Amino acid sequence: MFFVCVKLKKNKEIIVHIIFLFALIQGFTEFLPVSSQGHLIVFNSFFNINIIANISVLEANVIAHAGSLVAVCLYYWKQLLLFLISFKHIVRPDIDKNSTLVIHLALATTPILVCGFLFSKFFDYDNKSLFLIIGITSIFFGIILFVFDRFCLTVKGRNELNFLTSLSVGIFQCFALIPGVSRSGSVIIFLRFFGFNRDFTVFFSNLLSIPVIFAATTFIIHQNLEIFLLTEYLNLYSIGIFLFSLISSLIFLQFLISWVRNFSFLIFAIYRVIFGSVLIYLFFIY
Repeated sequence: MFFVCVKLKKNKEIIVHIIFLFALIQGFTEFLPVSSQGHLIVFNSFFNINIIANISVLEANVIAHAGSLVAVCLYYWKQLLLFLISFKHIVRPDIDKNSTLVIHLALATTPILVCGFLFSKFFDYDNKSLFLIIGITSIFFGIILFVFDRFCLTVKGRNELNFLTSLSVGIFQCFALIPGVSRSGSVIIFLRFFGFNRDFTVFFSNLLSIPVIFAATTFIIHQNLEIFLLTEYLNLYSIGIFLFSLISSLIFLQFLISWVRNFSFLIFAIYRVIFGSVLIYLFFIY
């Protein structure tokens, strides 16, 4: 890669540290509005990693995302159970608020699934200009996050969500295909702009991550099936990536939910601006 390449010694201690950092970054960034994709790209570029303990970065990425997926499902297991129970009312969503929410999530998921399928082959994640792209998008959407969160009204909740808004959320979420934008960030920005309160924006964004992460990982596995079939996953390193990601995802899920009950998204906007500024600086320096 174009950036500083760090030569890693092939010993277990270094491998464990890399696995821990990789999974921690995934768990830390997946649900916060800071872009997990952008952070993992930077991490891989910085360490020039292709293989982690005989596991390709692609496979490690899928395993780490699986950890985040299980984490969010565990966190919202009661809500998911209510969804299953409410399926008998799916044709009459007006008599069950949970079946209505399922339809909202389906509408918000569809656009990014379509766009991801159609345009995924056009994204080159090894391009050296990615640091600049991630830097710019991180700063730009960080500023938008601050402005919309600070100055837009907070008057709407779950009951005010309609099907057109859900579909619009899904369309706006497609910006997350651009490295550095953030899927959760795009959902939060859109809902805050239209006056939804912080608790609900985080709740909806987190639930929306379940079908999106599942679909994305399934698509990657399908596209690279020959690679995944050749790998033995029942080893300590694969399990370590999964568990580290699961635990860190649960921790930062709880952190985000607790944070927005008392504070604004300002801290995340500031982080995005600092992160983006550092990347742009590094791009021009190196």
